[in-house]
Amino acid sequence: MKVDWGCRDEVTEFVSSRLGFSRGFSDCQTAAIRDEDGSLVAGVVFHDWSPETEVIEISCAAQDARWCQRSVMQQVFGYVFHFCQMCVFRVHEDNKRTRRLIRAFGAKEHLIPRLRGRDANEIIMTLTDDDWFASKFLR
Repeated sequence: MKVDWGCRDEVTEFVSSRLGFSRGFSDCQTAAIRDEDGSLVAGVVFHDWSPETEVIEISCAAQDARWCQRSVMQQVFGYVFHFCQMCVFRVHEDNKRTRRLIRAFGAKEHLIPRLRGRDANEIIMTLTDDDWFASKFLR
């Protein structure tokens, strides 16, 4: 897998369509994860950056679970923690696979009732630079 920085339109469309995020992403940076053939298999969008607090939100989607390799994660979070002290993920309460993966990075979970609507809770996951640098992904 190869990380391709940029390709903003391609990545935001890929991630938005898979997450059902019709509003899209405004001011953002992106990373395309490509397989050996150059096909887009995952996209990462870095958005809603707060320079005052050094916090950024990350949204991602994939069509191939193999994208989540140690070398890819090191590049993605290397970018994030070059200028941020924490990143935030918003995950549906029922998305156990994604929650397990982000917890493996060292993230903490915070349940917010009804954040996805009257009948749907959301998990806010926070990953600090300290927790990332102590994670098994950097060993």
